[in-house]
Amino acid sequence: MDKRVYNAVSSKADGYCQGCGAYCGDRLELHHILRRKIMADKHNCVMLCQDCHRGTRGIHGRDGHEFDLRLKLKLQRKYFNLGNTEDEVRKLMNGRLYIRGNK
Repeated sequence: MDKRVYNAVSSKADGYCQGCGAYCGDRLELHHILRRKIMADKHNCVMLCQDCHRGTRGIHGRDGHEFDLRLKLKLQRKYFNLGNTEDEVRKLMNGRLYIRGNK
């Protein structure tokens, strides 16, 4: 992981979980929203508390699919809002759009 990306994402979170909003200080865990060969993208990462990351309803938990989808949709909107075309967003999203043309 590129240390600059980690620092940017961590600084943005400012100790707060970007899932539930709880203050966790330095106990947050970095989560990659999408798996890609090149992960050096600050938009593709969020800082999560242990429950939101690995808990039952967390991203990697048994009931985390809905939360995972919400983060992917938010990332997709971010990429569109940055001025990317649908084809560019599709490429950034590993070849998939979660809602076509969602801006």
